Amino acid sequence: MDENVQKISDKVSPSLRDFLEYDIFSLGKYTLSVYEILAAILVLVLGVYISKIVKKLIYKSNKIDVGKKFAFSQIFHYAIIIISFFLMMKSLGVNISPLLLGSGALLVGVGLGLQSLFLDFISGVIILFDQTVKVGDIVDIDDNIGEVQEIRMRTSTILTRDNKSMIFPNSLLTKEKLINFSHHDNIVRFQVSVGVHYDSDVELVEKLMINATKNHPDIFQSREPFVWLEDFGESSLDFTIYYYSRNLFSAPRIRNDVRKAILKNFRENGVNIPYPMRTVQFPQNNKT
Repeated sequence: MDENVQKISDKVSPSLRDFLEYDIFSLGKYTLSVYEILAAILVLVLGVYISKIVKKLIYKSNKIDVGKKFAFSQIFHYAIIIISFFLMMKSLGVNISPLLLGSGALLVGVGLGLQSLFLDFISGVIILFDQTVKVGDIVDIDDNIGEVQEIRMRTSTILTRDNKSMIFPNSLLTKEKLINFSHHDNIVRFQVSVGVHYDSDVELVEKLMINATKNHPDIFQSREPFVWLEDFGESSLDFTIYYYSRNLFSAPRIRNDVRKAILKNFRENGVNIPYPMRTVQFPQNNKT
């Protein structure tokens, strides 16, 4: 027992000292006392408590966004876990330095078999540090659009528009193609296309399509929507209206609102949307 333990034991009653110094486990020169177990538990409890305190302090700050708050809290959380682990081992009287040095060859062998797992851990560290993807970002992964809910050391959770939680390995976020709609800012351009009759007034069509986006609460009005005549179709003039929105998660609903408004404006102003006409001919039996 070291000097610090001896000093503490000198200050307690004999019965309590006997209890704390009682050896629960003994193997050769190694002994495990009640005091050492209690010290390890205390380190664990303090580690959890400190982690929660640090997280609360980080989230109280108004100088950084939600994504950075989560990243910093995760980094401090894992750092505290590692420090707590080493302190617990020291409290239990376990010297892990020889263990780490002697297990190098074993770790190499295990690493070869768990390359993908280690890659996910490394990717998680990269994501948390470089902030390419943050909590709250709207991303598109393999045609799955959703909001990043959580980034852990091995996996990340994304909430889709269908309210489904999709869990991706972090290596997928760093290796594969990923569209982050929120990386630059939270304003993204969307579009709606429609075809009108060739006899339609082009300027009127453009005006009606622009009006369909006015006063919509989820369409960014500071960047004015604009209309392009995209193509001369087989039976229609093909127009596309481009507009900007901050509400990336509700893009389908906004498109639905814009389409309905365009259709209403067209009907009220006599603008026709052509559709193909098909004639079906039935063979006639010639009677002789």
